[in-house]
Amino acid sequence: MARRAPKAPFRTTIVGGGPAALAPLVAASRDGRLDEILAGGVAVIEAGPILGAGRLGRYAIWSDSTAETFLTAVTDHADPRLGQLVDHPLCRELRGYGKGSIPLEKAGALMVLIGEVLHKAILDAGGLVLVDHEATSAHRDADGLWHTKTCSRTMGTTFEVVSDTLLLATGGAQDPARLLEEPVAGRPLLPAFAGKILQSDDVLRQGGTERLARFLLGRTEPRIAIVGGSTSAVATAVLLLRTLPEETKRPGSIQILHRRPLRIFYPSSEAALADGYTEFEPRDICPVSGFVFRFAGFRTESRDLIMNVRRIGGRPGDPRVVPMLIDGADPAPAHRLLEEADVIVAALGYRPRLLPLFDSSGAPIRLTGNTSPRPAVDGACRVLDAKGRPVAGVFGIGLAAGFRPTGALGGEPSFVGQANGLWLWQTAVGSMLLDNLLTAAREDVAPPSPFALDLHVLEQAAGIGAAPDLRPAAAAR
Repeated sequence: MARRAPKAPFRTTIVGGGPAALAPLVAASRDGRLDEILAGGVAVIEAGPILGAGRLGRYAIWSDSTAETFLTAVTDHADPRLGQLVDHPLCRELRGYGKGSIPLEKAGALMVLIGEVLHKAILDAGGLVLVDHEATSAHRDADGLWHTKTCSRTMGTTFEVVSDTLLLATGGAQDPARLLEEPVAGRPLLPAFAGKILQSDDVLRQGGTERLARFLLGRTEPRIAIVGGSTSAVATAVLLLRTLPEETKRPGSIQILHRRPLRIFYPSSEAALADGYTEFEPRDICPVSGFVFRFAGFRTESRDLIMNVRRIGGRPGDPRVVPMLIDGADPAPAHRLLEEADVIVAALGYRPRLLPLFDSSGAPIRLTGNTSPRPAVDGACRVLDAKGRPVAGVFGIGLAAGFRPTGALGGEPSFVGQANGLWLWQTAVGSMLLDNLLTAAREDVAPPSPFALDLHVLEQAAGIGAAPDLRPAAAAR
C-alpha cells in the first residue's frame, strides 16, 4: 500500500525534472508568477539524483541554439532568484560564446544550476521534490484528483502524490520496434540490415562514436549511411566528421538518406535571397518573426554543414557528405546504398514515454501518443486520449510530446513537425502552460490559452533573430 506524500493535494505534480519539466517554472520566473504557481503546492518526481539537466548533458554534440539563447533562462526575469545566476562563472563563460553554439554538456550544467535554484524555491514554498524516484502510474480518483504512484529507486519505498493536475515531462525514446515497422525506401531496416544498425541517440551520446567506430575496423574505405532528415540526423554527421576524421575523410564517406528536403533557417527572406537561397514560398515564412523555416530549418553547425555540402552562398562544398532524397519513385539506389554501408545510423525520430494513466474505475486511459504517430498533446499542451480528447487535468511538454505551435506562437504555416526548442518551452509555451495549469486547478479542465506575448520581440532580445554564426566549427569554439 503506497503512502501519501507529506502534503496533499498539491496544485500540480510534475513528472520529470529535466529541462522541459522546469520550463514552465522558468517562464513563471520571467513573468513574475513563480510565487503564484508555487503557492498552490508543486510536487516534482525525478528519476535522477538532481533537477535540471535530465539527459541533456550526456550528449557529445553542440547545441542548435546560440549561447545567448540559453542565457535567456536567467536574464531579464521579474523574479530575482534565477537572475542571481547571471554572474555565476559558468554563465560568464557561456557569454563568451556569443551567437555561437555551445557544447550540450555545458547546456546541461546550466540547467543543473537552474534546477538547484528551483528545487530550493519549491521546498521553501511548501512543495515536494522527490529525486531518485520513479513515477509508475497515476489514476484519477472519484474526488477528481490525480494520484501518482512513485517508488524510490534507492530504498524501494512507495509514495502516492495527490494533486489537482499532472504535467508529464517524461521525454522520448527511439523505440527499437520502429526499425521493424517503418519502411525506408519501401521496406523496414530490420531484419534486413540486422547487425549493422545503431540508433542516432546512441551515437550522439558520450562514447557513441567509439561504438560506431567498431563497425569500421579494418575497412579501407568505410561507408556510413544515416537514415533521416532531422536535426539528430545531421548532428550525427557533424559529430562523425569531428571525431572520426580518418574514417570520414573520403568522398561519400557519409550518405544521408532523407524523405523531405533539407531546409535552411534564415532570419529573413532578404538574407536568404542574398545567399541565392530561393527554396521557399510565402507559407515557409513565420508571420510573427519573419524567419524563413523558423522551425523546419537547420541552425548553427548543422546548418553550416548542409549549406557547405550544397554550396549555398558560395561555400566550397564538402564531398565527404552526400545527401540522397528518397522520393519513392525508385527505391533501388537507396537499397544499394544501405546494402553497401558498413554501418547504418537510424535517425527516425522519438516517441513519447508517457506515464500509464487510469480512470476512477481503474480502467487504463489509452493515449494517442501510445497508440498512433499523432501528437500526444494538443495546442494547449493537454494530453490526448486515443480518441483525440483532452484528458482532464493532464498536460505534457518536452521531447516527442508532439506540440505544434499555432497562432500567436508563430512558426511557418508549412511546418508539419513538432517544436522541441528549449527556449520556446521556457518562454511562450511555458507561459501558456502556466496559464492553463493555474486555470485547470480552479476549473478542472483548461481551455486553450489566448497567449498574447510578443514572441518576435522576445526572439530579437534573445539574439535569435540575428544572423547565425557561420564560421567553421573550430573557429566558433
